[in-house]
Amino acid sequence: MELTFSQQTTAFLYSLIFGTAAGLFYDIFKIIRMTFCKSKISVFVLDLIYVLIVSLNLFIFSAAYMFGFVRVFVMFGSIIGFLVCRLTVGRLLSLVYCPLIYFGERICVKISRKIKKILKKLLKNSNKILYNVNKNKGIFRNNDNNSVEKADSFKNEKKHNERK
Repeated sequence: MELTFSQQTTAFLYSLIFGTAAGLFYDIFKIIRMTFCKSKISVFVLDLIYVLIVSLNLFIFSAAYMFGFVRVFVMFGSIIGFLVCRLTVGRLLSLVYCPLIYFGERICVKISRKIKKILKKLLKNSNKILYNVNKNKGIFRNNDNNSVEKADSFKNEKKHNERK
């Protein structure tokens, strides 16, 4: 079944809109990636999820508007729409949300530092045993008793018991 020129033009224009929507959807994934993903593996997995979602939607779009045929001009229209969105609206959105994300990260770091400082003071004041574990002191060892002295006293008790 052949498509008329008006149907092909309509499908191309819809593919431009689809590409633009894919570009905006990529911005959402970029915000998630910048906020939560710190390793290369997590970035790769998130990008892979994005590609799978967009390619599945492009296939469904082609099946709906092109009667199941995948046409090259539909893919080019989607790519052009994506690039136009990324190079115009995407850059403008990046100017807005990138500083917001960095500001939020700095606030979270300051809050976590204050919480650590408060917890350290609480541990230091309330329970010196737990605080001194980090300083390589034994939990049940006093400063007056050494483990060597304890071992010597154990040997002396053993010799004393053998004499009896």
